[in-house]
Amino acid sequence: MRATCALAGLLALAACGSSGAPVAPTLSPRSASSYLLTLDELRTPGFAVVEAAHSVSAACPAATERYFRAVPDLATANGPVDVRTTVLRCDTVAAASTAYATVTRQTDAVSGEVAESAGALGDVAHADELHTSGQGVGLAEVTLTWRTANLVSTLIVRERDTGGGLADALILAHQQSAHF
Repeated sequence: MRATCALAGLLALAACGSSGAPVAPTLSPRSASSYLLTLDELRTPGFAVVEAAHSVSAACPAATERYFRAVPDLATANGPVDVRTTVLRCDTVAAASTAYATVTRQTDAVSGEVAESAGALGDVAHADELHTSGQGVGLAEVTLTWRTANLVSTLIVRERDTGGGLADALILAHQQSAHF
């Protein structure tokens, strides 16, 4: 009896509000540059634009921008020092899905990249972290790529390797996602 009631309840919930046809996602119509992370959204002071927003050649119309923060001593720097934001605005979700798959395959092919969980970001997300060194200091480079409807975003965040690179990149990614 309990199983019959549970099954009836599940069937009623499944039928509730269902027209049988999937709901089409709302496509983002603005230019790719309007979805980029902005200078005032970087939570660490001292960043400057080192590469202004501009179009780039990609599978879909795309824009990129880069920010850099000079630090007196890299060995004691906290938080991001180099941030690149890129957005592709495709005409369809299918085209964006293909572009997303291409970008993540390219990132995964980089020697030394370690796949990380990007958590709940967009419709689908992927993160990679690369550990290197410069000036005798351990560095982390986190690349987050996520797709939201017809937008594909990539955020590359470089900082001194303190173990917080992914968390810092995710905070910025969520800031950028607020534009969608």
